Amino acid sequence: MSRSYTSTLMRLLVGFAVLLCISLSVQTSVQAASDKIHYTPDQIRDLGFEIAHELRCPMSVNQNLFDSGAPIASELKGQIFLMLEQGESKAAIIDFLVQRYGEKIRYQPSFSSATAVLWLGPILLLIGIVGFAAVFIREQRKPANTKANTYE
Repeated sequence: MSRSYTSTLMRLLVGFAVLLCISLSVQTSVQAASDKIHYTPDQIRDLGFEIAHELRCPMSVNQNLFDSGAPIASELKGQIFLMLEQGESKAAIIDFLVQRYGEKIRYQPSFSSATAVLWLGPILLLIGIVGFAAVFIREQRKPANTKANTYE
């Protein structure tokens, strides 16, 4: 093979590799853009209200975002609706707000090592009480020792 033929072949291979990389990157960006969800206006309204009912207002005590009149609640509701219009999922919106405000923004915190006591505590307490009651009742039902104790 001649030297010019080899260099031409190398140029073609490099060109093919560059085109392959470009086409893969374009496909990835198109796929990432298509991962967004396209909601109808009614779906945006319903899902936005649903999310606002599930999250706690950071300023108002024992009120969700939907019921709170605090300025931060209005701002967060606007953020929720904006993210829904941009095609974000409910889980992505809640994750964003949890990262920003902490787990306390959820009315029902997710199960993790930090919240295990909250989830398992009542169950373990109930099991302990039932176990204690069973032992207590069993002890009460045992026949009393009928032999008289005599001290000689």
